[in-house]
Amino acid sequence: MSAQEVRPSGRTSDSRERYGILTIAALVVGGVGLYLALGSGDTAGNGTRNLLPYQSLVRTLPVAEQQMYTAIRGALPTMEDERARTSRWPQPMVLAANGVAPFATADADHIEWQRLQRGATVSYMGRPADESAPAWLLTIQEPEPNTPPDPAPLDDEHHRLPDGTTLHIYVWMHRIGGRVAAEFVPQPQTDGWIELFATPPNPVLSAR
Repeated sequence: MSAQEVRPSGRTSDSRERYGILTIAALVVGGVGLYLALGSGDTAGNGTRNLLPYQSLVRTLPVAEQQMYTAIRGALPTMEDERARTSRWPQPMVLAANGVAPFATADADHIEWQRLQRGATVSYMGRPADESAPAWLLTIQEPEPNTPPDPAPLDDEHHRLPDGTTLHIYVWMHRIGGRVAAEFVPQPQTDGWIELFATPPNPVLSAR
């Protein structure tokens, strides 16, 4: 008896092909669903998924700390006007004498402010008399000499002086002010400082 070759029918082959396509489609849909689920993990819609471990939104802080942040940001226009007029950043005592919060005596709340500078970066550090209270740091970074203009749009992190100089603005808080030394801090994120934002930062423009 001669051997006979048995071949699958065309219908069986079509079924297998259809099954393979459906399987791939299911995997794709499942992958997209997982991506969306992870991307929407910030169910409150507060943008915390764009934050790095050392960053925080101001609205998650106690009211007193929110007020301090607002006062620091509110002092910036006066400070920038002084920088544009004199080509120097003002000393905290000058700001205090002019009644600028939070440097003014009435608003200082037992915080000692000092100006620190290294190269093109100026910092205003506020250390509390109570060592368990937060310390504050306002960092203003100017461009290095001979660098091309920064095209970044103006926002909380990017300000521009009348002469076109783009400033990078950062506000930091240290939970335990007693651990803060009175010295320039080149990398606050590595020394226990928390960078604060009023609104979630742009993950592209914030890269530095």
